[in-house]
Amino acid sequence: MPKPPPKREQDPMSHVVDRLLAQLPGLQGSSRDYTPARGVTASAARNVTASSSFDPPSVVGLWSRVALGVSLGLMMLGWPYFRDCGLPLFGYLTAVFALLGAGVWTAVIAWDLRNPAAHIVSLLILLWGVVLVSSEVLPRTGYAAVTATWQCQVPDSSPSWMRWFAPPES
Repeated sequence: MPKPPPKREQDPMSHVVDRLLAQLPGLQGSSRDYTPARGVTASAARNVTASSSFDPPSVVGLWSRVALGVSLGLMMLGWPYFRDCGLPLFGYLTAVFALLGAGVWTAVIAWDLRNPAAHIVSLLILLWGVVLVSSEVLPRTGYAAVTATWQCQVPDSSPSWMRWFAPPES
């Protein structure tokens, strides 16, 4: 006949742990049992716990983000500066990447909120950003009939670093 396992003695610290756990707010169903530490008022303790939580995104916030993305996409059509080469080209591409980020951001939030109309509009914003990037990058990488360069050409008398700032030659 097998011998029964020996009885384990209870850990002497288990009572202390149980007592400390019972003092935590929220475990007993109400946070009224919580008493703040010395020097901290109850209203200050409530303000700290209230400010640590954040509200989930709302439909109004989602549509405001979509409206910002659509307005940025429309404004990219009327980009007022030259973008043929140099630093202005990289500034334009930075703005287009901001448009791509806005499209991804709104698509994720629209997916979380289960809002199909906002999700479709945000995917259109994302598609528009891809079209804008490809229209600038493909001619510079050799995948288009028209070729373009990343850096501007400047006269021989100018220093080489000026090609990043020079306007395109007419």
